[in-house]
Amino acid sequence: MSIRVLENVCAELKECNAITSNREFCVSWLAKDESYLRVLRHHQTQPSADALANCASKLAYYSHHLGKSEKPEHQEWVKRFKELRDQCLHAMDQQAKIKWMTPERMGL
Repeated sequence: MSIRVLENVCAELKECNAITSNREFCVSWLAKDESYLRVLRHHQTQPSADALANCASKLAYYSHHLGKSEKPEHQEWVKRFKELRDQCLHAMDQQAKIKWMTPERMGL
């Protein structure tokens, strides 16, 4: 599920011309190696909490700065960036719950 969130963010950023490639997304928005998404897909694994947090943080940063603009298209992207940030945070929360929400870790 989390990888789909990142793929969705990547597609949205391409749509608004914030990035031009998956490689750029991995390096600039996830702070990971340029092949990070490809490796996740190949190994069928989920992104790290670090990658999701980096992406959420950068979306919040640009949302804040675009929010200062009076251009209508920027205001639309502010709204979308906030939604994408929430998706990243939700995916990170779900991953964390999978780790701690076990009978032995909950004291049951």
